Amino acid sequence: MNSIKTGTVTGTGAAINVELGFVPDYVRVVNITDGDQTDEWFRGMTDGTSIQTNTAVAARSSNGISEYAGTLADKKKGFTIGSGISESAKVLRWIAMRETP
Repeated sequence: MNSIKTGTVTGTGAAINVELGFVPDYVRVVNITDGDQTDEWFRGMTDGTSIQTNTAVAARSSNGISEYAGTLADKKKGFTIGSGISESAKVLRWIAMRETP
């Protein structure tokens, strides 16, 4: 069974924690205000990195997407949209998925 959640947040210019109740295997964040940027992250990538697509594909080396530990340090509960993606006042649409064995 797979867990899939979607949502929207408004960028603040700072990192945004998104609580899911699980750590995703895949996250995609799209700037739907401008439609000019998409970031993707897969389990196994370094925290804070993502694959960024705008007019060209590039690897983001920091301030991308990370696992989010939630309120209990020993329980991963979501992901963080880094400040490099969280453009102030822009609406960001996200999808997060996890394969549950």
